[in-house]
Amino acid sequence: MPRRPERTCTSPRDSSCARRARPRSSTIPWASGPRGNRKAPGGGCIDGPAAGIPTSGARRPVTGDHDAKDPMRYGRALLEVEKPGRYEGLEVGAVVQDWDAARVRVALCFPDVYEIGMSHAGLPVLYHALNAAEGVLAERAYAPWKDMEALLRRRGWPLVTRESGRPLREFDLVGFTLPYELSITNVLLMLELGGIPLRAADRTQGDPLVVAGGPVAANPEPFAPFFDAVFVGDGEEAVVEMARALEAAGPDRVARLEALGRVEGVYVPARTRPRFEAGRFAGFEPPVRVRRRVLPDLAAVPPPGRPLVPFIGTVHDRLSVEVCRGCTRGCRFCQAGFYYRPVRERPAEQVLDGVRQGLAESGYDEVGLLSLSTGDYSAIGPLLVRLMAEHAPKRTAVSLPSLRVDSLDGRVLEEIRRVRKTGFTLAPEAGSERLRRVVNKNITEAEIFGAVHKVFAAGWKGLKLYFMIGLPTETPEDREAIVELVRRVAQAAPKGRGRIGVSISTFVPKPHTPFQWARQIGIAETEEIQAFFKERLRRGNVDLRWHDARMSLLEGVIARGDRRLADVIEAAYRKGCRMDAWTGEFRWDLWEEVFAEAGLDPEAFLAERDPDAPQPWDVVDLGVDPAFLRAEWERALRAEPTPDCRDGACQGCGLCDFEAVKPRKSPPAEPPPPVERPEEPEDLSQVPRIRFRFEKMGPASFLAHLETVAALHRALRAAGVDLVYSRGFHPQPRLVLGPALPLGTESRAELADVKVWTVPPLAEAQEQLNAHLPEGLRVDALWVLAPDAKGLTGGNTREEYEVVPSAEADAAVRDEGGWPARIEGFWAAAEFPVVKHRKNKADRVLDARRFVEGLWADGGRVFVRIRRDASGTAVTPEDLLHTLAGLPDGVRACERIVKVRMRLA
Repeated sequence: MPRRPERTCTSPRDSSCARRARPRSSTIPWASGPRGNRKAPGGGCIDGPAAGIPTSGARRPVTGDHDAKDPMRYGRALLEVEKPGRYEGLEVGAVVQDWDAARVRVALCFPDVYEIGMSHAGLPVLYHALNAAEGVLAERAYAPWKDMEALLRRRGWPLVTRESGRPLREFDLVGFTLPYELSITNVLLMLELGGIPLRAADRTQGDPLVVAGGPVAANPEPFAPFFDAVFVGDGEEAVVEMARALEAAGPDRVARLEALGRVEGVYVPARTRPRFEAGRFAGFEPPVRVRRRVLPDLAAVPPPGRPLVPFIGTVHDRLSVEVCRGCTRGCRFCQAGFYYRPVRERPAEQVLDGVRQGLAESGYDEVGLLSLSTGDYSAIGPLLVRLMAEHAPKRTAVSLPSLRVDSLDGRVLEEIRRVRKTGFTLAPEAGSERLRRVVNKNITEAEIFGAVHKVFAAGWKGLKLYFMIGLPTETPEDREAIVELVRRVAQAAPKGRGRIGVSISTFVPKPHTPFQWARQIGIAETEEIQAFFKERLRRGNVDLRWHDARMSLLEGVIARGDRRLADVIEAAYRKGCRMDAWTGEFRWDLWEEVFAEAGLDPEAFLAERDPDAPQPWDVVDLGVDPAFLRAEWERALRAEPTPDCRDGACQGCGLCDFEAVKPRKSPPAEPPPPVERPEEPEDLSQVPRIRFRFEKMGPASFLAHLETVAALHRALRAAGVDLVYSRGFHPQPRLVLGPALPLGTESRAELADVKVWTVPPLAEAQEQLNAHLPEGLRVDALWVLAPDAKGLTGGNTREEYEVVPSAEADAAVRDEGGWPARIEGFWAAAEFPVVKHRKNKADRVLDARRFVEGLWADGGRVFVRIRRDASGTAVTPEDLLHTLAGLPDGVRACERIVKVRMRLA
């Protein structure tokens, strides 16, 4: 049996081989730069710069002496964490500026993991606004998961930004978006790992200014000691003003903070102190009140022209375009409805332009039209018709994440379902009409069931319903009404496959709402009510979900808390609280400990409040008259509804001046031009197929197989390739890749097949594809397959790998003849069992002698040629070398693995 196979390839017309020659003198770069177009050969041999693997590794991980030219932030050490793609540059649309040329440097931070943060619509808007300002640089950072935190602490590395890979401490301004009360411990985690003191009082001249913003800033007091400043309101224009204020103030930190405090909407906590009498909040000394910043016209800030496009899976994997800000429906529990007033609609033509440009740049196949109530957008019907006329032929779906029951009509449903059904959620909030009047959710039972029947008649099989428990004046009869309403909806669902999802959350009173004085139910009462619904609703075609009672309690405590909670929050963080918004990570036992140590009863914060007493959030003026909120609270207790002022009379909330600040509606959208698209043939066997070879190097090796498929799909769409899709409710591109690579394995020899309606100019398509692919993912050649050419499968391949063993593996074999001796032992064995570890599956033992056709060592590297069987089964180089070296579980055998060629059987 050959130990070292000849590195030859058959005829250059053979389309089954993907390889690179490998001169010993060259190295594989971690991230290849732009390459010129290469002629796509009729066969499968890739000609071009060849490479071997550098012995010491091509990139140094981030250390205290950061190399800004290093495109890999943390290097191969990321293989120690579950999702390494969270921490590398696997995205397009990022803005990378010259660090030294910038006069003001801002780090925008999101206190949750990357896939949550990249689904947040606000941060990218601020990011592009800052980077568009001359002399200003903005970069991003996200909270690390617990495995990454452990890696950073173990290695002594800082948390760095995604663009330049610099620690947070090196920026002038570090800004946090606060989307949720339970994200506050993640803020402390990011500050500590970024090298910044947790408390503003402990920061000195060399430290950046730390600012918070977002809807949670409506009550900044519980976390005020951690921030130098807090911004309240719409930030698109204000963030640029803040950057200019820092620039004008010079390098002195005190002068910078003073300048920041002069920007409209900025609160500086150090300028006032809370007073307490008999353990109760009693006001501020001196009194301070900061007015919310309002962007008068949404049209003044168009959607970003080139969106940030992540290539690891995110919560909302789509192009998001804000169509409207603000809502005047007046739901009395809804903080966002009061925080974002008044209603400001983006002009429909601007929405259409934003969608058109965003899709062209991103390749997304879904658009989300965002607002607090998208169905209330005055031009929603004509807008949907225009969008679908233009984009449905390209298999682009439209989702409306926020639809009210009474804004649902047949035209909206018909347009949404044209490409695929993106899911439907209705939020009655309460089961009885009486309680819906209390909360000012002015929808009748007839309207609810009218919407339900429309959804099912349009072809949807499932529906989600949202309800709250613990609402003011709620009675057992109101809870029985939820059960009855759900029962009737479940009966209306399509027989067989129809499913009804029911979510029960606990009402949490929020500042600056008419319910800000209301009582919140505690843990015992919440669990009692939840038990009632578990008994009555967990049956048939109903899927019931509920919120953790302890998490709701903590949310309520922080939402209406005061500055005393800062000590509690820091103590909880010191004890290990992280990712508190994640049910599996929430540690109520630790929070109970720190509340007890601080001498505070968390349930005391849940009590009903005196409307005449001062509140910690009085420091913020949202623009809504407190007398209006008081009147709405009293109307709620009488179950009296308040009409929407969008189309009716002003209700006197006090926000609008009816000059700059006023409700704004979109002009109607023009009707779409007629679009003709030829009929698609039933038989797809004869449509053209393109095969392309691509490399997956450096950061791209951290993309999972399905993420790689999604990245290529988006790039093909953005490149304008006319793709063929499957039929049915969820069309998928006819795109097939070769065998999946293990996470972290690089490759210069990957293949993919795609069916297209028309063959584009291949050289131009290659250039466009590479312009829309993330770092390390590059297409090297494309060619058209013959109609009878065999397609790709997940097996029947021969693959060759070049491996740099880990230091632990080298040490394990050094005293016993090194790798040559271990390899000779392998060939001498009749069988060589290797354990194949599989995530969420039982381990499998394979005989490596069945799969390994070549194995040799040369120059500190190990080379492996593997045959993959028809089912796709094979040993991996990592598992093989791990067994050869006799390493214990948990120790990696390979520092780096590169597939250098692949041949189809």
